[in-house]
Amino acid sequence: MSPRVLITHPAPEALAREVETILGEPLRWSRLDAGAENAEVWLCATQPPASTLALPGLRWIHSGWAGVEIWRSRPEWGPEIALTRTVGDFPQRVAEHVFGYLLARELGVPEALRQMEARTWKRWTPGCIAGRTLLVVGYGAIGHAVGTVGRALGMGVEGIRRGPVGPLERASGIRDGAELDECLARAEFVVNLLPLTPATESFWDARRLGRMREGSTFVNVSRGGTVDEQALLDGLERGTPARALLDVFRDEPLPAAHPFRGHPAVWVTPHVAGIGTMEPLAREFAEHWRAYRAGLPLRNRVDRARGY
Repeated sequence: MSPRVLITHPAPEALAREVETILGEPLRWSRLDAGAENAEVWLCATQPPASTLALPGLRWIHSGWAGVEIWRSRPEWGPEIALTRTVGDFPQRVAEHVFGYLLARELGVPEALRQMEARTWKRWTPGCIAGRTLLVVGYGAIGHAVGTVGRALGMGVEGIRRGPVGPLERASGIRDGAELDECLARAEFVVNLLPLTPATESFWDARRLGRMREGSTFVNVSRGGTVDEQALLDGLERGTPARALLDVFRDEPLPAAHPFRGHPAVWVTPHVAGIGTMEPLAREFAEHWRAYRAGLPLRNRVDRARGY
């Protein structure tokens, strides 16, 4: 008999049907209000409930999000429990978001919209990102997608990631954390993709922001907690960076009175860069399910020590 799967999602029946369609077989689903205590697997595609769940038979949690920092404080993720995260189409979505907004600013889309509204005609010279320098900090699967698009657009791309960097990676622009300061000094666009862990809390502080190139652009599409928001506001006043494109924040929804709101150098979006959709989530869970049932290693498994 197959294990019971606890499913938490705004539309659990629809997600369950999507998973079963991909697998070609029914699963034994449980809900929070019916059979949760018997679950061996938890497909958690939303924020977990505020109260701790008693799941004595739990062996595997699959998170519907790429970020998994919330699980560090959840007792359901015990040492014997596998935790996997969804990658899905997040790399493509985040890359499109980043370059959509970078290009919109460089090409003067706000000015075009203003002129259309006012029915005026005044030409300007749009900017161009080809030949300019892009630094991706947190060069994992999503960072790789961002870097690939940047290179396709003719940018000089560097990426910072944890761990040793081999010769072939170095030749493609990948650097280790010790080289961050010198990379920041030459980057015109910096994209933050760091996960939120104890080591990256307020990573973007006054010192690191102060190392940025004057006139540069800072993009945050990972986690708001990786940025010291007051340090960023101070940096914007100095021009290091000169502008910020922010999709994530410490407090969400971002309060209406927050200094980022209406700031002339800040564009705000409501945490939509890597928004999840049902089909990629279902497909990735189905792939993991097949591996789990076959006793094979699970992809995208979270390292407890690293926190991602």
